Amino acid sequence: MKLKLFYSFKRKVLAVCLAGMILMALCVGGISLWTISHLTYDYEIQNMNHLVDTKATIINDELLRSESIVNYAANSVSRKISDPDQLRNPAFQQRLAQSVDHDFQDATTNLHIICSYYLYYPSENISALWKASRGHDSMFYDVLAQQRGESGQAAPRHVVAFAYLMDQGKAAWTQPYYSPYLNRYIISYLRPIYEDGVMVAIIGVDLDFQAFIDRLYAKPSEGEEHGMIILSDATGTVEYSPEKPLGMPLVDKDIHLVDTSDKVAEASQTDNTMVTYTWDGQQSIAGIKGLRNGMNFIDLRQIPQIYDRTHKAFMQMGMGLVAVCILASLLPLYMISRLSERLQLVIEAAKEVGEGNYDVKLHDMHPDDIGELSRNFQAMAEKVAAAQENLTYMSQHDALTGILNRMGLDKEVADWLKAHPASHGALVSLDLDGFKFINDLHGHMAGDEALRTLAKDLIESFGHDQIIGRNGGDEFVVFMKDTEPEQAEKVIKAFFNKVKTFTYDGEIHAFSVSIGYTLYKGDGTSLSRLFHQSDTALYAVKLRGRNHYRAYEPTMENLNRTSLGFNLETITKNLPLALLVTEAKEDGKILFINKAMLDLLDCRSVTEFMAFTEEKQNHIICECDRERVRQLTEQQLLEDAGKTYSVTYCIRTVKGQRKHIFSVWRMADNPNYGRVFYATLVEQKFLWPFVSEHLSEDDDLT
Repeated sequence: MKLKLFYSFKRKVLAVCLAGMILMALCVGGISLWTISHLTYDYEIQNMNHLVDTKATIINDELLRSESIVNYAANSVSRKISDPDQLRNPAFQQRLAQSVDHDFQDATTNLHIICSYYLYYPSENISALWKASRGHDSMFYDVLAQQRGESGQAAPRHVVAFAYLMDQGKAAWTQPYYSPYLNRYIISYLRPIYEDGVMVAIIGVDLDFQAFIDRLYAKPSEGEEHGMIILSDATGTVEYSPEKPLGMPLVDKDIHLVDTSDKVAEASQTDNTMVTYTWDGQQSIAGIKGLRNGMNFIDLRQIPQIYDRTHKAFMQMGMGLVAVCILASLLPLYMISRLSERLQLVIEAAKEVGEGNYDVKLHDMHPDDIGELSRNFQAMAEKVAAAQENLTYMSQHDALTGILNRMGLDKEVADWLKAHPASHGALVSLDLDGFKFINDLHGHMAGDEALRTLAKDLIESFGHDQIIGRNGGDEFVVFMKDTEPEQAEKVIKAFFNKVKTFTYDGEIHAFSVSIGYTLYKGDGTSLSRLFHQSDTALYAVKLRGRNHYRAYEPTMENLNRTSLGFNLETITKNLPLALLVTEAKEDGKILFINKAMLDLLDCRSVTEFMAFTEEKQNHIICECDRERVRQLTEQQLLEDAGKTYSVTYCIRTVKGQRKHIFSVWRMADNPNYGRVFYATLVEQKFLWPFVSEHLSEDDDLT
C-alpha cells in the first residue's frame, strides 16, 4: 500500500504540469524558500544539540567505564579490609595490590584511553601498586619496580592529585595536569576507601588527556564543519585544546561568554537551552553538553554564518527552478515514486518493530537522507533487539548462580507443560540445610559460594537438558522432563547420596540438602499445584529433621507447618544458656555458637568471636584452667560417645574480664563433622542462689 500523501502529491504534480510547468515551479520554489528561511535556525539548533549529545555520550561512556573499573576495585578492596591495621602488614599489602592489579588487568583490555592505574596508602605515603602503559596498544609495566631500580626506593606519586582528593573526601575527577612520571598530560579519577572514618587507601586511574582531546578536535565529519568544537571547563570560559592541554581562556581567541556561568551550568544539563557568545564580534550560539568529569563539550556557531548558508540555499534553489521547469513533467513523477517506495519500506519496518518484530531488513545504501534514515533505523532495531534479548535473559536468570530464577522457572516449565501435556515428569524442590549457619559462621561470601556450588552440582547430576533454577534464597527447583517415576527417584536418590562440599578461602566445607518432589503424570496438573505439592513434600522432610528426600503424598497436606517455627535458628537464638559446638579434639575447631555465647564473651559479632578465639575451643578457657580441662577432654575422648560431663572453669572475655563458668557437655557423632562436643555454659553466679539453698555449712564448695 502506497502513502496517501504521495498519491495526493502526484495528482497535484500532474495537474500543475497540465496547467503550466513554469507556474508550478515558481509556486513550489517560493514555498520551499519561505519554509527554509523559517526552519534553518531551528534545524541548526537541533543539529548542534544532536552533535554535542552524540559525542558527549561516547565520551561519558568511556568516563563511566573508567569510574566503574575504579569503583569495582575499590569495593573489592573495601571488602577485604576489616581492620585498618591490616595495611601495616607487608604481606597483606602485597596480596591487596595483586588483587587490585588483577581487577584492572581484566577491565582495561578494551579501554585504551587508560594509561595508568594505582593503589596508594595515604597513612604510609606509599604507592602499593602503580602500573602504566607506554602506548595505546602496549602492556602495562610496573612503574614502582622501575623507580626502585633507578633510585633505590619507590617515591610517592601524584602528590597534588592525592592532596586534592583528600580535600574532597570523596571520589572525584581531577583537573588536567602534566605527569612527569608518565611524560604526558592526564586527568585522573580517584576513589578513597574509608574504614572506621579513616581514609586507608586510594585507588585511581589516569586517562591520556592528550589523546582524549586529540580525538575531540579531529577533522570534523560531513555536516560538522560550519562551527567550532570546544572542550571547556565547567564555566564555559576556558578551552582545553591539543595545543593548550592545561587550558587557555577563550577570550584569547576573541570568544566572549555573554550569558552567566549559571546559564552555562543549566544548558549543560538540558537540550532545550542554548548559550550565547560573541565570536570575532559576531553574535554566536552554542550547543553545550556536560561531561562526567565536570567539563563541557561545546559546538559554537556564528548566527550570520547560519543565515549565510540559508542565502546560499536560496541561490541554489533559484538556479534549480530553471531545471525544474524543464524536468517538471517527468522528473518529479519519477523521483516521488522512488522516494515513496523507499519511505514505504521504512514505514513498514517501523510497523514491524511496533508490533515487537525486530528482525527487519533495510538495505537502502543510497547516500541521502532516506538512505541514512533506513540505515539508522536498521541499526536502532538491531540495538533494541539485542537490548530486549539481554533484558529477557536477565529477567529470567539468577545473577549469582547463572541458572533460571523464579520467573524463568515458571515460564520454562509452563511452556513445556503446554507443549507436552501428556508427557511424564517430576518437579523437585530442595534447599540447602543450615544455610544461615554457613553465613553466620563463615560469612555471606561463603554462603554465595555454597549456592553456586549447589547449582553446579544440580546441573551435573540432573543434566543440562533439564529445567534448573533458583527459587529464591537457598531454595532450588528442578523440573525433570520426559521422566518416569522410577527414573526420577533413581536420579534424585543418586544426587542425595552424592557427597556435597564447597571450597571457600582454601577450606573444604560439607553441606547437605533437603529434597521434596512430586510426579507429573500427564494428567494436566497445573504448575501452581505441582509447586504446592513439591513444596509440601519439602516441608515434610524438614519436619523430620532435614537432610533427606521424600515424594509428595496426599497425607502430607495434614502436616502442621507451624512447628517449623521452632527450628534450630529460633531455639538457639532465644536459648538463655550459651551453646557451643566444637570438634571432639583437644584444640578442636569451633563449629557453632549462639547469641548467648557471644554475650558471654562480650563479643559484638560472630566475626569478632572467631578472631578472639582463633576458632579454637581451648582459647576460651583461661590458662590457669586449660590443663585441667584438657585432661578431662582426653578422658572423654577415650570413652564412648553419649556420656555427659560437667566442669567448672574460668574464661576470659574480649574486654579482659574473667568469668567463672559451669559447663555441661556431651560427645556425639555428626554425619558431616565426625565426633563433636555439644556444650552448654552458664555463669556460676546464676547458679549460686540455687546451690546455696541446698548446701549445709559443712559442704565443700570446691
